[in-house]
Amino acid sequence: MVRSATFVCFMFVGTAYANERSAELVKSFQAFCASAPLDFAALDAKATAMKLAVRKDVGTPQQTGKFARSKSWQVPLDSRQHELIASETRGPDGETASCGIGAEDVDGEEVRRDLVEAMKLGAPLRQTATADGAQRVTTWKYADDTTVLLADGTPMKIPGIFLTLQRRRNASR
Repeated sequence: MVRSATFVCFMFVGTAYANERSAELVKSFQAFCASAPLDFAALDAKATAMKLAVRKDVGTPQQTGKFARSKSWQVPLDSRQHELIASETRGPDGETASCGIGAEDVDGEEVRRDLVEAMKLGAPLRQTATADGAQRVTTWKYADDTTVLLADGTPMKIPGIFLTLQRRRNASR
C-alpha cells in the first residue's frame, strides 16, 4: 500500500513538473516572439542585451534584394534551457520573418493545450502529419499575414516541440 501511494505521489509530481515546463515554454514564446512585431534585428538586440549564448549564426551574403539569415540562442529557464531561433529571408517572391523556440524534453500535447489557452488560438487552420507519421504539424492563423506553427512528436509519443510565429509577405507584382 505504501508503495502504491509513493508511486501515485511521484506520478503527480512528475505531471506537475511537466505542466510547469510546458507553461514556462509558452510564456517564453510569448515574451520573445509574440510580444512585438517580428523583427530580426530587435530580437537579436534583445538576446544580446540578455547575454544569451549564441548557438548558431548563419546567413547568405546580401545581394540585390535577396538574403537569408538565421540565428539561435540558448535560453536558460527555471525548468531547463531551450533554444530561441530567429530567421528572415528576402527574395523575388517576397519576404519571411520568423521567431520560434525548440525544446526536446516536453510533451507536445501539453504545449498545444497551454498555447491555445494562453494565446486564445481557437481551432487550427490545419493539422498534418509528416510522411513518416512521426510528427504532427498544427497551424493557426494569428494575424493577416502571420501564422503560429507547432511541430511535435505526439503521434509517436516522442517528446519535443518546435513552436514558430511566422510572417510571410508576398512581393508586389
